[in-house]
Amino acid sequence: MSQTTDPPNGEADSPAAAARDGRAVSTLVVGAGIGGLLAAITAAERDPGGRVVVLDPHPPGGRARCDHRGGFLFNRGPRGLYVDGPADRALTGVGVDTTQGGPPQLDRGALALLGGRTHRFPSGPAASLRTTLLTARQKLEVARAMAALWRADTASTDGRSLSAWLDELGVDGVPRQFIEALVRVATYAHAPDTFAAGPALANARAGTRPGVRYLDGGWQSLVDQLVAIAARRGVEIVVSTVQRIDPTGGSIRVEAEGTTWSAANVVVAAGGPDAAAALLPARPDSWDRLAPPVTAACLELGIRGVPAHRFLLGIDEPLYGSTHAPPADLAPEGHSVVHLMRYQPPGDEQPASEQRDRLREVATLMGISAGAIVEERFLARMVVAGTLPHPDTGGLAGRPPVTIAEHPGVLLVGDWVGPTGLLLDAVAASATEAGRLAAERSATMVTA
Repeated sequence: MSQTTDPPNGEADSPAAAARDGRAVSTLVVGAGIGGLLAAITAAERDPGGRVVVLDPHPPGGRARCDHRGGFLFNRGPRGLYVDGPADRALTGVGVDTTQGGPPQLDRGALALLGGRTHRFPSGPAASLRTTLLTARQKLEVARAMAALWRADTASTDGRSLSAWLDELGVDGVPRQFIEALVRVATYAHAPDTFAAGPALANARAGTRPGVRYLDGGWQSLVDQLVAIAARRGVEIVVSTVQRIDPTGGSIRVEAEGTTWSAANVVVAAGGPDAAAALLPARPDSWDRLAPPVTAACLELGIRGVPAHRFLLGIDEPLYGSTHAPPADLAPEGHSVVHLMRYQPPGDEQPASEQRDRLREVATLMGISAGAIVEERFLARMVVAGTLPHPDTGGLAGRPPVTIAEHPGVLLVGDWVGPTGLLLDAVAASATEAGRLAAERSATMVTA
C-alpha cells in the first residue's frame, strides 16, 4: 500500500486522460474506515490483477481510530467486538487477529441502577438469587421473558417493534425495563418504540452468549492490522477529499480535490446515509424512510487504580458504565480506562452539561473519586449508527442493499446497509459483499 496525495491534474478529466496519468482504477473506495479497508482488501484479493485505491482526507480508521491521552488509549466511545459475529468472522477471514483482550468483568461488583439506588446486577444464577433489583415474582417474569427472547424468530418478531413484542409478551414494570436495558446495552440504542424487534433481540442474545471482547489496543488494533494487510494486497491509500461521484458514463467518474478518477466500481464507505447521498447525483427515494442517526453522550475516563464496581447498567435510565481496561490493555500499569455513556433517545434535547454531570454521578456510584481521574474526555453527541432498522420498513430486510439500482457499479458499505447485523457487524457484512461484487464487475470491464 502506498499512502500519497492526489496526482496533478494537468489536462482534461476524461477517462482516457485518467488512464494516461494513472487515475484509472478497478475499484475506488471512498472512506478508509474499517468498512472501506475491508471492502478494498476483499476486492484486491478477488481481483489480484486490478488496481484498488482508497480515498480519505483523514488517517485510516474513521470512527474506529483511538486517541492517546496521557498514557491512556481512548476508543471514540465504548467499543466491544461481538465474539464470532459477522465482523469477527470477516476480520479473521482476511487475517486480522481479534483474540487479544477480554470480556466485560461482570463478576467484579457489577451494579444495576433503578430509582436512584444501586443493586447487585443479576449477571448469573448466584447474583440473580441475591439481587434486590427484582422481587421473587419479578425474577420469574424476567426468566419467562428471557426464555422468549432466546426463542424469538422471524414469525414472532416480523413487523413488530421491541415495545410491541414486549406488549404481546405481557411484560411490564421493572422486568420490562430490565429486558429493555439488556437490549440497549447490546445495541447501543434507546428506541424501543421504533426499533425492529428481530435484530434488537438477536443482538441481545449475541451480547449474552458468546458475548463481546474488549480489545487490547482498542479498535485501533483492528485498523492497524487492516492497513498492513491492505499493503500486502497492493491497495493504495490516497489522502484526498471526494466531492462528487458521477456514475452516468461507462466508467464512474469521481471528483476529488481537483482530480478526476475513473473507476469500474466505486464503494461508498463514507458514513451514514446523508454522507453517502451528498456524493451522489441524487438521493435514492427509498432512503427518505430511514430513521435518523443513533447517538449517545460518552464520558471517557483514565483513572488511577481500578473501580470498586467495574460495570453499571441503568434500568430506568439509559445509562451505562464499564471498565474496559482491564481486561483490555489500554492504560498504564496500575490504571484503568472506564467508558460511561448515556444512550440518547430519538429527538433528545437534554443539555450536554446535564448529561455530563449525570455521567460523572454514575462514575461516583462505580467508586471513582474525582481525585482518581487522570484523563477525561466528553463526547456530547457521538454517532453510534447511521440509522436503526424500523419494523414498518421490514427491519434488516428493509435497509438499503449494497447495490444501488439507479447506479450500477456504485456500492454501499455501512452500519445502515444490507440485511445482516447491526453496528460493526453490518459494516463488515456489507463491506465483504461490496468487495466481492466490485471484483466480479471489474473483471468484466475496462476502466479507460
